[in-house]
Amino acid sequence: MVGKKQLIISAGLLTGFIAVPVHATLISASGPLSSLGTPASIIAAPANILDDDIINTGMQGFDEAQGVTTTMNYAMDGGATLFAGSTVNSHMIFLNSDGRTKVKHFGVQWQFDTVILGVMSDRRGKFEAASTGELGHPGTNYTTRFPGSGRAAPFRARGLERRGDGYNIFDPFTLMVNMRVTEPGDWIRVITRASSIPEPSSLVLMGLALTALGFAVRNKKNTTIRI
Repeated sequence: MVGKKQLIISAGLLTGFIAVPVHATLISASGPLSSLGTPASIIAAPANILDDDIINTGMQGFDEAQGVTTTMNYAMDGGATLFAGSTVNSHMIFLNSDGRTKVKHFGVQWQFDTVILGVMSDRRGKFEAASTGELGHPGTNYTTRFPGSGRAAPFRARGLERRGDGYNIFDPFTLMVNMRVTEPGDWIRVITRASSIPEPSSLVLMGLALTALGFAVRNKKNTTIRI
């Protein structure tokens, strides 16, 4: 006879794996090259994100806070609000040339693995600055200036202006972005829904748990009572 303990352990494994959260990430950047011949790219979160402390010649993006439950409301573009109690993921896309070098990068498509909830791209970067405490990457400096560093948001023209800058939510998972910069660069924050789908490694373990559970049930059916 199969003991109840074995069945309880297997069921417990299943419950644990089903609840494993997945970090939502930028999964691709595609489209034309920038005016300086550079493709868009996904990078690791940098140490500093102050103006001119990180420069590029083509749009770049990185994942910020993941699976954060907000404690206050945050304004987003178009009058939208990210309400307190929302569990979300944050990502930053930026183009920041060296000095007053002119760079244009249009038609870049950024794809995420969960649904886009909103964008923070206001001209001075006030939406971004207000939400950085919770939605910024925990290992990135957004606010502390040091000798020779650039400015921290908000400041004039931190976000998108009208000179060709803009974006379009192409589909629920894809954002198409246009940026044109001289000095300063352009920085926008994209908010996506948090996910609770099991990670691939957890799916493997969940499969093992299912196998164990099936084996236990099968053994129970094959047990015979001897008199």
